[in-house]
Amino acid sequence: MNVPVVLFANGVLLSILGVLMAIPVLCEFVLTGLFQVSDFLLPMAGCAFVGLALVFANKRPGAARLETVDAFLLTSLTWLILPLFAGLPFYFCVPAHLTFIDAYFEAVAALTTTGCTMIQSLDDLPRWIILWRFLLAYIGGVGIILMGMLIFPALRIGGMQLFRTESSEKSEKILPSVVQMATWILSVYSGAILICFLSLRFSHLSTLEAACHAISAVSTCGFSTHPDSVAAFHSFRCELILLCGMLFGGTSLLLIIKLIRGQWFLLRKDMQLRGYFKTILFFVILITLLRWVKNDASFLRSLRDGVFYAVSMLTTTGFVNDAYESWGTFTQVLFPVLGLIGSCTGSTSGGIKIFRWQILLSSLKVHIFQLRRPHGIYIPTYDGKEISPTVAMSIFIFVVLFFVLIIIAAIALSFSGLDFQTSFSAAMAALCNLGVGVGNLAGPSGSLVSIAIFPKIILMVCMILGRLEVLTLLTLLVPSFWKK
Repeated sequence: MNVPVVLFANGVLLSILGVLMAIPVLCEFVLTGLFQVSDFLLPMAGCAFVGLALVFANKRPGAARLETVDAFLLTSLTWLILPLFAGLPFYFCVPAHLTFIDAYFEAVAALTTTGCTMIQSLDDLPRWIILWRFLLAYIGGVGIILMGMLIFPALRIGGMQLFRTESSEKSEKILPSVVQMATWILSVYSGAILICFLSLRFSHLSTLEAACHAISAVSTCGFSTHPDSVAAFHSFRCELILLCGMLFGGTSLLLIIKLIRGQWFLLRKDMQLRGYFKTILFFVILITLLRWVKNDASFLRSLRDGVFYAVSMLTTTGFVNDAYESWGTFTQVLFPVLGLIGSCTGSTSGGIKIFRWQILLSSLKVHIFQLRRPHGIYIPTYDGKEISPTVAMSIFIFVVLFFVLIIIAAIALSFSGLDFQTSFSAAMAALCNLGVGVGNLAGPSGSLVSIAIFPKIILMVCMILGRLEVLTLLTLLVPSFWKK
């Protein structure tokens, strides 16, 4: 295990984080002419000191090589350490009234694009703190895509080896391939946010509102500058723009890059994309009918809500345009299920992901055929390719483990005094990186700030586990992992 290289990489990332903390301060200076550094001075100094100390203490001559075991450790440590320092501006911001654990929770929710919050009054926050909150969502969103495309396929986590690309192969060409892929990812991701921002700005949102919601939609974070989320705008046009941003965020960015490079045939051929839009269409119809029949809403209003919530929940964004808890009990069951399903791999969304459900269904279909005709030969396929037993087993273990972790987290939360509905809903929302659940505390109008420290830590662990595809962090708990 190459620990110095892992610490060196974390030092570089902390140093970059310290530099990024200057962006909200500079934006505030450009907008108002005021140079506010009180909430960022100590965090910037802390990031710079610890980051540079790790860099210089662990710098080694020559090119460093990361093995698989090092990649597991690096990925896990990064998502544990970065939020620790990224949450310091929230802690030092007096109007936020956050404890150190609450500030850490806020940073974890932003970087994992879960979107739940410990801040009770958004209107009291200084503008530079709001900008920092959404900048973390931007960083987390692009970091998630990079992991999904470049790291997880190489680690063979949860069937992600199906999406191995040239950039994840272990060869002497890895550096140029990774740099090229990362450049494409950053450009397309930032370009989508820019288009969304300009569209919202022309829809009469303020510069701050447009920028924050554009980042939140494309990163599928679900943060808003208003306690009422998207409902505060009362604008169908804004909902439509954010809907497009969420659809983009839930789509595989690797596929979008291929489309930009001229491979348009993938629109018809890609199995995961077809499954993504078919799933959205199914739940749009279901939510629309339930809303129309059960709540006596007009058909057009029901259709509007059906489209918005099907996309918002399936992409694990968590935007709300209405108090959906008043619709009836069907939302308390249906919306968490949507977050559990998730969108495409290589996107910013959470959940189990569409391709895993497709492979499970393909394997189940073959198993049923095999029971019907024991001597027949049936081979499960995905996107025209044979599914190997190793991949199928990897995905099966991942899905089972996902459900087991939800149950364990819900039981642990219930020990702290939370009711069953809140415990189960909050555990599922955190592990799926959905951010909103049901109940007085976990619902869209509720707040988790009043719960004890222990359940907050559980939810933070769930958010990180969900973002790291569950197995990455759990691998560190296996004793044999640390043996040479």
